[in-house]
Amino acid sequence: MKRILEKTLLEWINSKKRKPLLLNGARQVGKTYLLKDFGKKHFSNIHYFDLEEQKKILEPIFNDGSLNPKAIIDRLSFISGNVIDINTDLLVFDEIQSIPRAITSLKYFNQDMSELAVAAAGSNLGVAHAEEAFPVGKVDSLFLYPMNFEEFLWGINDTMASDFLSQFDEGRTEEIYHTRLFNLLKIYFVTGGLPEVILEYLKEIEHPLTAFRNVRKLQETLLLHYRNDFGKYSGNTNSRHIERVFNSIPSQLSRIQDGTTKKYIFKDVISRGYRSYEDLADPIDWLVKAGFALRCDITENPTIPIFGNTLENTFKLFMFDIGILGALVKIPPGAIMQYSYGTYKGYFAENFILQEFISYGFKDVVNWRGRTSEVEFLFQLGNRLFPLEVKAGINTRAKSLFAYINKYHPEASFKFTGNRFGVDRQNKDYNYPLYMVSKFPPKELIS
Repeated sequence: MKRILEKTLLEWINSKKRKPLLLNGARQVGKTYLLKDFGKKHFSNIHYFDLEEQKKILEPIFNDGSLNPKAIIDRLSFISGNVIDINTDLLVFDEIQSIPRAITSLKYFNQDMSELAVAAAGSNLGVAHAEEAFPVGKVDSLFLYPMNFEEFLWGINDTMASDFLSQFDEGRTEEIYHTRLFNLLKIYFVTGGLPEVILEYLKEIEHPLTAFRNVRKLQETLLLHYRNDFGKYSGNTNSRHIERVFNSIPSQLSRIQDGTTKKYIFKDVISRGYRSYEDLADPIDWLVKAGFALRCDITENPTIPIFGNTLENTFKLFMFDIGILGALVKIPPGAIMQYSYGTYKGYFAENFILQEFISYGFKDVVNWRGRTSEVEFLFQLGNRLFPLEVKAGINTRAKSLFAYINKYHPEASFKFTGNRFGVDRQNKDYNYPLYMVSKFPPKELIS
């Protein structure tokens, strides 16, 4: 499956200062497939070692001797029966967190064998909490997120839809295109962006009811695996606390959506007696670092830098994958396809837009709260701040956005809604359909 990150991997290969690459990400986001597929395209040979599956055989290589790169590749070559050419081949360590000393070895590959292309894939929950010291400055790190909507269209081989989006140039979108793309977006809301789930959908794509039933069953299985991972990698952090915070994310955001609260509420998430940020800071931080939760800080005073006026204990948490979100709260796929699941539509839309933003590299994003107003996202572009409001439906009245505009006079403002694309050029007010984050921001703001 084609991924946007391939372009960055190609830049890594051609860099004169190339270091070993560590590809992080939550489980099942496609790290292994991406490295294998990329290696086959761009190297003479790929030497792949799964450090979790082959731990008994491989652990002594890293733990029972020096971390001299030549000694390591000689032993790996002997085990596999294939000579590793340091000038033409790619060496891949998968599930590198399973042998912490292997992470340390990347430092020595960088120092003593820089001509060999070394790439490692690691579940971020293991890498971030490994006992070994991380080789800071000695590796190139990338983070792989679930497939975004554009990648989903590539993955299901819908070239007409993906071509339409890639060629769109801020013109008028005819209703037939808008209707079809919005329908595809609803399918993505069911499947989410985990490659294994999308492949499961493809098996029965001609029979949607069967496909959605199989997809949901797989998502529920993955949720069980994730919860098992909480205990496996949580270390000193209580795994039951992590699970309860994880399970609380949908209800927390739904309370924010209906106005009963304005930020993450700590009281009673775990149990009585846990009521402050300090009580939940470790499990929240663990989930964010592991890639299972997305954190969006809140500001009341928007300034550059964007995080200059945020507080550590004031934020919103989102789910890392929209499909897993639907499975967690048990919204039937049929309800998602009919776009009939009440106020949760707003929550889904907001979660989706943040996922899309992060997948395209927009990480300087916060939520703005006024006295009686809220704008879902503010994002920083250079030395400018822009407000962005999210509406799940076609009602685009945005009182909070207007309140922000009247107070801070941004250069441009944005809405992502259920409507077709439209722009007020005079006021620089843009309306993007929810499925069109790949065409954001407008060219005139980045030229």
